[in-house]
Amino acid sequence: MKLSKLIFLFIFITSTTAVMARGIPIPYGESEELVLVEELPDTEFFMLDDGTFFDLGQKYTISHIVWLAYSNTEPEYVGYAEDGESYLDLSEEELQAIVQEAGITLPDELKPTFFHRIGGKIVLGIIALFIIYSIYSNYFGKDDEEEEVVTPENKE
Repeated sequence: MKLSKLIFLFIFITSTTAVMARGIPIPYGESEELVLVEELPDTEFFMLDDGTFFDLGQKYTISHIVWLAYSNTEPEYVGYAEDGESYLDLSEEELQAIVQEAGITLPDELKPTFFHRIGGKIVLGIIALFIIYSIYSNYFGKDDEEEEVVTPENKE
């Protein structure tokens, strides 16, 4: 039975390689994430040149494989545009002026979202453990076609 499992593994690896060679990619890489931290009042002080308002947000870059984050950079404060896709870089002086004008207090520490910090690692770890368990049980587990030992109790 172990030979048939090896043949199955060989066919699986060959077919997976063929799928990847045909241009079906496995998504991986880096992406920039923007997260809203604090809504600011819609006043002229917080208005951009095009007439839109911005809020206070954080920006960081995540590294991911199959959309599961396994690493991220340190977050930094940015001006978070209303569309949620663009941002305004802020210097330390601009940030302090915004805090003073809005009358807000900044969090002590910026953190990426839970899923970007820990969640992706947990899911990737579970997948890795499942793969290791599957390989271990297929190669080192009990063989399905082992002969039953005949003893006087189960002779019939």
